[in-house]
Amino acid sequence: MSALTGTRRIEFEGAHNFRDLGGYASDLGGEVLCGLVYRAGRIDQLTEQDRTRFDALGIRTIFDLRNDSERERFPDPVPNVQVCLMSRVFDEGSMPDTASFSEHEHSVRFLRDLYLGLLAHAGPEIGLIFRGMAEDGGLPALFHCAAGKDRTGVVAALLLTWLGVDREVVLDDFELTEKYIGHELHTEMFDRMLERGMAPEAAAGMLHASRETMAAMLDELDVHYGGIENYLRDVAALDSETLLALRARLVS
Repeated sequence: MSALTGTRRIEFEGAHNFRDLGGYASDLGGEVLCGLVYRAGRIDQLTEQDRTRFDALGIRTIFDLRNDSERERFPDPVPNVQVCLMSRVFDEGSMPDTASFSEHEHSVRFLRDLYLGLLAHAGPEIGLIFRGMAEDGGLPALFHCAAGKDRTGVVAALLLTWLGVDREVVLDDFELTEKYIGHELHTEMFDRMLERGMAPEAAAGMLHASRETMAAMLDELDVHYGGIENYLRDVAALDSETLLALRARLVS
């Protein structure tokens, strides 16, 4: 693995849930290469020491999946490409009605619908990210959102699936967020949702990386869209050359 800790996590003082997507076995043969694609939460609090480590990764392309208000409040310290991923489950800048979140299970249901919404409505943006990574000079790349959980999790799951990683391993990778999100960021997000009027039980449920929610999205990918290749061609508008280039660059 690329991290000194022996895990996929790359430790920073001011960035949470920063991970290398490499090292997973691929059904295509070999494995996903390390040091080429990273996923993360916010990176606006990188310390001077963090910047040295960050620069050493040699990242050439950063895809910021957040909306304008998030970027203005917590701007990245390095140049990036904004690819705003939005689900139509709720409008930008709003939170869901707390009346529908009286129990934890309702929050899980909301997250499932959020991921399905991203699958349905963010295809062109996902295509931009994949196309950017397939281009000459596009790698190493990083994509991130606020916590590196939902928007980042969907992109990571789709990418790993295209690269031939086993479904259960893809879900294992998603669940790693529970371990690496960081207490400070977890508390900050929880408090922000409470300020917006969300019930505590609902806010707590929204912060979990629930395996069943991502599994539901991947099931929808197969049942409704006919699998990852059909989705990337028909919804994300990626051509064969781009799709093959992505595999050639990222799978040993």
